[in-house]
Amino acid sequence: MLELIGVNKDNFKNIPTLCRHCMYWQTTSEFTAKSMTEKTETERLKWFQTMEKECGYGGGFIAYYNNKPVGFVQCAPAKYFPNTKEYRSGLPSKDAAFLACLYITKEENRKKGLGTLILKIGITQLKQHGFKALETFARKSSSDNPSGPLGFYLKNEFKIKRDDIDFPLVRLELV
Repeated sequence: MLELIGVNKDNFKNIPTLCRHCMYWQTTSEFTAKSMTEKTETERLKWFQTMEKECGYGGGFIAYYNNKPVGFVQCAPAKYFPNTKEYRSGLPSKDAAFLACLYITKEENRKKGLGTLILKIGITQLKQHGFKALETFARKSSSDNPSGPLGFYLKNEFKIKRDDIDFPLVRLELV
């Protein structure tokens, strides 16, 4: 059985290591593999704790299948992700949650519908927190980005809100 559990200090270590160390969306400073350290892991935990206080949920969910972590989703209002300002297709809307990351941990679990299932469960939880829409930057040229490829989102009924040569902003109305 698949379930999404909100990130908290008790389950934070169940977030994939790559995601625990990643502060790409939370900063506008240069991002490299070298910038992903244990220090950023501490900053990341503080970020999730801030989300819990300010938004009423941890700003992300860990996906568990048969009680084992298999994926991770990060989403919150775009104001908590300053790096969104760097994208040519424009800022996400204020009425939407911004999906910063949807990550399936093991390659062999990808392209089997797990991402779609995680997305659908996540949408249900976002609706419970009052969000009216979900937006993300989906990549045209490759699936190698935090949120995933454009085709995945179009298949899941997102619409292109503002196009771009490689990273269009896509939106799904949740009402």
